[in-house]
Amino acid sequence: MTEDEKFLRNMAHEFDEGFNSGDVDRIMRFYGDTYFDVNLRNPVQTKAERREYYAQVMARPGIHLNVRPDDILIRGDLAFVRGTILLTQDAGGGSEPTRIELRYLEICERVQGGTWRVMWGMDGPVQEYVAA
Repeated sequence: MTEDEKFLRNMAHEFDEGFNSGDVDRIMRFYGDTYFDVNLRNPVQTKAERREYYAQVMARPGIHLNVRPDDILIRGDLAFVRGTILLTQDAGGGSEPTRIELRYLEICERVQGGTWRVMWGMDGPVQEYVAA
C-alpha cells in the first residue's frame, strides 16, 4: 500500500471518528475551498456551507456512520475512492435501529505539500441486481 493510499484510507477513518463524535472540524480539514455534492439539488458548496451541512446532519440524534473505502485508484493528482457507508440510526422507544448500506464515490485532489482534499462526492443506496 502506498503512502497516498494510506492517507486516503485514514481520511475515511478520520471522517468516521469526526462524524460519530460530533467533531465537524475533524471532518472539514479534508475539504478544499469548494466541494461538489452530486446528491444535492444545488451541488456546489463553499467550505463554510459544507461545514454547516455537516453540523446540521450531525445534530440529528442517534446517527452513527461506518465508512469503509473499498477501492482506491490514483491517477496523477486525482484519486478516486469507492467504498461503503453503513448508516445506523436509533429508532428510539425500544425499536430496532434502522440500518442502511450506501455506496460512495469521492474524487480527491492532491494539493501542495502532497496531502489530499476531497473535491467531489456522491453516495446512494445499494441496489440488488440479479441477471435474468
